Amino acid sequence: MEQQKNTQKSKAGRWIRGLIRGLAMLLTAALVYGGVVLLESPEASQDDSWAVIDDAPVTPMQAATMSDPQALARLFGAPLPAFPGVQPRGEARNARHDGGTVRMITLDYGGARIMAVRPASAAPLLLQEGLSVSLRSDLTALNLPAVLAEGSGRYCLYFSSDQAAYALIAPAESAHAFLTIADQMILIK
Repeated sequence: MEQQKNTQKSKAGRWIRGLIRGLAMLLTAALVYGGVVLLESPEASQDDSWAVIDDAPVTPMQAATMSDPQALARLFGAPLPAFPGVQPRGEARNARHDGGTVRMITLDYGGARIMAVRPASAAPLLLQEGLSVSLRSDLTALNLPAVLAEGSGRYCLYFSSDQAAYALIAPAESAHAFLTIADQMILIK
């Protein structure tokens, strides 16, 4: 009987020691993982970030109206979407967003309109009222991810790069017809 109690104590002691060893290994692994996360370089975490970095400040300028998309792109300071072979009525101006100066460009093609704002963090200035957003993962504009919004026969395609945000607004009979118009855009640098 005495030997059976000692065997039970021995088994219980081994089980408790095993449990303690397991917990110690888990704690060690957690500490190593925490150390790796804390010591990770800031550059590596910035590469994975979706935050827009406004590294090129916008200097104030006089509002300008012109029909040369190339000149407007130079004035904008970033690539600018346009329709090839068509002269738009273009307008460049400054606006205020979050306490800073932003550059806005509007290209009016007599029905279709392209709007651009730099820096990209000022994208809310492009939002169009009365449109419902359609969440589709298959949309792109100029090889950039895009979001489609529509309402009352009017469509808008929002897209952005790391430098600027853009919106194409146009009336169309269907989303397919509108996206056919959007596919004709080129990027002027």
